Amino acid sequence: MTSLPNPSPAGQGLIRHRLALAALLQRLRRDRSGAAAVEFALASIPFFACLFAVLSLAMMFFVDAALDASVQKAARLIRTGQAQTNSLSQANFKSQICTGMLNIFDCSSKLYVTVSVVSDVSSVTYVDPRSTGTIPTSSTYDIGNAGDYVLVQAFLPWSSMIGLFANYAPLSDGTYVLGSSALFRNEPFTGS
Repeated sequence: MTSLPNPSPAGQGLIRHRLALAALLQRLRRDRSGAAAVEFALASIPFFACLFAVLSLAMMFFVDAALDASVQKAARLIRTGQAQTNSLSQANFKSQICTGMLNIFDCSSKLYVTVSVVSDVSSVTYVDPRSTGTIPTSSTYDIGNAGDYVLVQAFLPWSSMIGLFANYAPLSDGTYVLGSSALFRNEPFTGS
């Protein structure tokens, strides 16, 4: 019977290293004590991404609803003749809208408002910032007289809190545009 030659000292170290590695891998396969932490770490990333996306969209819809309600309330000042009687300026009208929104999100400097008299309701042209990619800087403020048709439009740029949907933002600077409009006929108020 022939015996195998003894491996060299370098070969013995390699064998011991492989045996130690195999034993370590077996222990790791059997050990389940950290499995819950690893599973939570893997599941928490998409969970929190979805949670923040939902919160971001909820905040955007909240501000959009507040803008719409505030524009409708401020437009009533024009429709009933209070704006004409009190000589409500464009800055004061804009301030009325921001006050209705509780002056949140730097409304006074970012809000764009245009008020114009419309001759024919069927040929109304709305300002659409999405078509140009920017919110216009020039605005009109013509509140009209009794019986005139008036179009009020307000736009507020909105940045997403976490930027998940930045590629889908309608404006060129990566922001969204929240908008509201009111088209109405002025009441037959006196003093016109």
